[in-house]
Amino acid sequence: MPSAGCGRVCRVSNGRPVQSGNGWVTCEQGHQHWGLFGAAGLLAYVAHPTDQALSVVLMQRRAEWSHQGGTWALPGGAMDSEETPAEAALREADEECMLDPTLVVPRGMYCDQHGGWTYHTVLAQAAEPLRVQADAYESDEAVWLPAAQVDQLNLHPGFAASWPVLREALLPLTVIVDGTGITGPALTSDQPADAGPRLRAQLTELTRSGLGVLPAGVAVPPLSRWYPDYFLVLEETAAAAAASSAAAEQARETNAAPRSGWNQPPAVRTAAVRIVTAADGGAASDVLTDLAASTPGHRLVVSGRRPVRDRAAAAGATVTGPDWLLGLLQPG
Repeated sequence: MPSAGCGRVCRVSNGRPVQSGNGWVTCEQGHQHWGLFGAAGLLAYVAHPTDQALSVVLMQRRAEWSHQGGTWALPGGAMDSEETPAEAALREADEECMLDPTLVVPRGMYCDQHGGWTYHTVLAQAAEPLRVQADAYESDEAVWLPAAQVDQLNLHPGFAASWPVLREALLPLTVIVDGTGITGPALTSDQPADAGPRLRAQLTELTRSGLGVLPAGVAVPPLSRWYPDYFLVLEETAAAAAASSAAAEQARETNAAPRSGWNQPPAVRTAAVRIVTAADGGAASDVLTDLAASTPGHRLVVSGRRPVRDRAAAAGATVTGPDWLLGLLQPG
């Protein structure tokens, strides 16, 4: 996930916050764009488990006075100088559609490059269509619609150009990790029992940074970054140690969390690392196969064991060896 920054509001005009990024710029292609530091929008969606056309997405009809007014697009706008794309997109969705940023989880980011200026679309998954309301200033309407109906709307030209890629990205990606035999510099420790907690900690870092590169064969749309959930399958002792480490880390983060305030950036949720316990290596094979078969959306199984990869592939998942994952982990 893009790192937490400070979405500071610089001043107030007519009772509305004015961001430091407000202003027009001309890109290298000679087009004018709103946002001195780029812009970001939020594609909030509720995923259908098998068919992205049946997913529902949050759409906004732009106020008539605005640029391309009356067209349909995503809530979004100029990024502040110290905001991440996720913070900016969540802030704009809150301001324009009153979407609670704590109830969606970023799953991917698509970057539309215009030569010196970029529009970042952050795809964020909700568990259900959340209550929203147009702010009556920048939005005339905010509604959840089936993805299959979006093409029937009068779309903002910029969003219309990106929608074919975004539509295909509405199926989530889950990475299923066989942690029973993965070793590498990032997991090295004098205590073998530390391997489970260290692998969980490293995967937790990946939930924040996201994945810019996926293994060959993963048939997903060309997003700039993916933020998948992870299943980490461990034998009993390692699983217990990893769960205990996760609980202690959560307690520390909760105690250290700053108080929310009007000038704080929106909370950006991260994807989950779910620890799954297997009695031994043989049981882990069954667990991994079951997860590969039952998890909705795109599934990527990471295992150093060829029989596990073969069974997972037969269950419909994409598979890869551990070298790809180990190349993403930070040593020590």
